[in-house]
Amino acid sequence: MLRIAVATDFSPRADRAIDRAKMLQRQLGGKLCIIHATALPVDDAPDEVELDRKMRCATGLSGSDEDVTFLYPSGSVPPAIARACEEGGADMLLVGPARYNSLGDFFLGTAVDYILRSVTKPVLVVKARANEEYQEIVAGTDFSPGSAHAILTAAEMFPEARFHIMHAWSVPFQAFNKDAYVADEIEAESKASMATFMKELVARNSNLADATTQLVRGDAVEALRQGLALNPSALVVLGSHGASGFRQATIGSVTSDLLRYLDADTLVINSADAY
Repeated sequence: MLRIAVATDFSPRADRAIDRAKMLQRQLGGKLCIIHATALPVDDAPDEVELDRKMRCATGLSGSDEDVTFLYPSGSVPPAIARACEEGGADMLLVGPARYNSLGDFFLGTAVDYILRSVTKPVLVVKARANEEYQEIVAGTDFSPGSAHAILTAAEMFPEARFHIMHAWSVPFQAFNKDAYVADEIEAESKASMATFMKELVARNSNLADATTQLVRGDAVEALRQGLALNPSALVVLGSHGASGFRQATIGSVTSDLLRYLDADTLVINSADAY
């Protein structure tokens, strides 16, 4: 049975992630696990009665529901959340956006690196209000095994969703490569690569046969913004590692930039093991 985990610090910033987690539970079924990391020393027992009260107020849910669980792990917050997900068998983790340069900034910058390095399951960064179920997915690809793994995983998670797959291309050393034929050749190569990539995806999941594709000259942020233009409420899907497949100390730099600059909900799928 699907297990959906969501992290909260009891602040209003976490409300959107909690609302989306409840909607996903209705959409996909399964059990919901709500995690509040106490930041207490590991050997310091939390006041679970008071925490339960705060959790009920923050979520509108009861931990006595057989499909809802409250967890209060101790220790440093990002590792505690990651540990609770792994030990609880979570299939995905939802987090809300945090402030920059504040005590609660656990899901941007170095901390999102930690969460995505430590949680092997998909991590959904929720930025938008949960007004409707995810009906469309905009996925970025660099034609790597990692991006293929991310798209295929998302297609399994959301079999009813429509997929729009984006690729950003550019002319290397553009200041020196000003001839039009260079751009034409690179665009043609990108089209051919997209066709091959899609053929391989459809062979592995026939639901992707109806997916649409788009090539955008520019960077990945601009490409995905164009992909979201028709449906800003679409879910963005990214792999955590790009074409190199290198298991970095942090997540891929492109993925990190996209998490910062896109307003849409973004599902990051750990793709390091796809190589």
